[in-house]
Amino acid sequence: MFKKTLIAAAVATTASFGAAASTVSVTADQAVGVEYAQGIKVIEAQDITVALGRDYAAGDIITVTVSGATIVTEDEDEDDIVLDDPNGKLEFLGYKDNAVRYLVTEAIEEADAEATFVVEGLMLNIASAAAKGAVKVSAAGRVDTVDGAIDVDASKSVTAYNFVTELSSEVTTKFDGVIDVNEQRLEFTENGTADTLTITNTVAATDLGVTTGDATYTVYGDFSFLDADGDGELGGDDDGTVTIDGEDAKVADDFLSVSLETDFAPTTAGSATVDVVVTGPEDVVIPDQSFMASTTVDYTVSSAADADEFTATTLDKAAAGSWTLNGAKAHVALMYVGPNYAQAVTVSNTSTQTGGVDVTVYVGGDAVTFEGVATAQAEGVTDISVAVRKAIADAGITDGVVSFDVVVNTPSASTEIKALYFTKSDADRVLTK
Repeated sequence: MFKKTLIAAAVATTASFGAAASTVSVTADQAVGVEYAQGIKVIEAQDITVALGRDYAAGDIITVTVSGATIVTEDEDEDDIVLDDPNGKLEFLGYKDNAVRYLVTEAIEEADAEATFVVEGLMLNIASAAAKGAVKVSAAGRVDTVDGAIDVDASKSVTAYNFVTELSSEVTTKFDGVIDVNEQRLEFTENGTADTLTITNTVAATDLGVTTGDATYTVYGDFSFLDADGDGELGGDDDGTVTIDGEDAKVADDFLSVSLETDFAPTTAGSATVDVVVTGPEDVVIPDQSFMASTTVDYTVSSAADADEFTATTLDKAAAGSWTLNGAKAHVALMYVGPNYAQAVTVSNTSTQTGGVDVTVYVGGDAVTFEGVATAQAEGVTDISVAVRKAIADAGITDGVVSFDVVVNTPSASTEIKALYFTKSDADRVLTK
């Protein structure tokens, strides 16, 4: 599984018994992608060179310890250890506490060529190493003294591998359309009926990394308003559209998400953007709402033992912006209607602007909007109770519990909407907004 080589090179160091310290070095501190580590799981470690810092006698033990990854120890057969130097004075002893142990079979003097050796082919499981941030190696000796065995010659730890997230995505431009109530909520205050979300993908530079394949982009929201012809799908002449990376997105059956599978970009270290563009149909009310976005990426790891393809989630339902109204809005979550109840809904408007009032009534799974049901007067209080009761009745609710929105085309900072109901039999009043 691994072998050690005795290098014929003198080490010009004089070490005292108490202050000696060995030196450990590796080929390079290599950057490893987290995704690569989770896919490949086990790698053959780069060469680990140990230069001893003191003399050793036969029977002493030298250990090479790994932290941050797990040494694979399925095969401990010493016959697998090959000494490149025929004068080798170390013998594989076994594994203990995530370390490789060597027995000194003949005396080693610090100045001898045998005082430097190399561990080759050590197998490491790095699947969970990314959580620890780095894989480090160190060496130390254990010698017999008149006071018993003591640890000596401990080296400083050196980093063999550091871990970075190779594949990542973030929302860099959120949906931010402002729905214009002056235009009956049929368009935004800018860009007509279109709004754009931008996702930026990044591939970090690594020494050991993956090869990307397809990516799936998903945006969550209510896209039912795009189906202008009401046939349950998009593509009609009057329908709105959603494109992702310039291609038509697939809309879920319930219209609560859109998605597209396409090539992940970039394919090498760097960044690239993907635009999600929603364009509403003409003469259809645009709903105010919030959005989320997710991205998954398929990738492969060369020489992976367990599987050829893996999937990384680079964006997991991240906030992706919202569409808001350019007026004041209040959601009344509960209001009782019927013969035994009366309702009072008022708009206090301290601005100098007069504004129209819209009411949206929620009936089962539908939202029924009534536009221009009243006018909120400037610098005063307007009672819109009659208009609200009529909207609720026109929506088909005459008895029971109802919820609704009131939207007023006046500055939100200057507008306050209040709603209450009271029971006629006992005059009990309940403020619901």
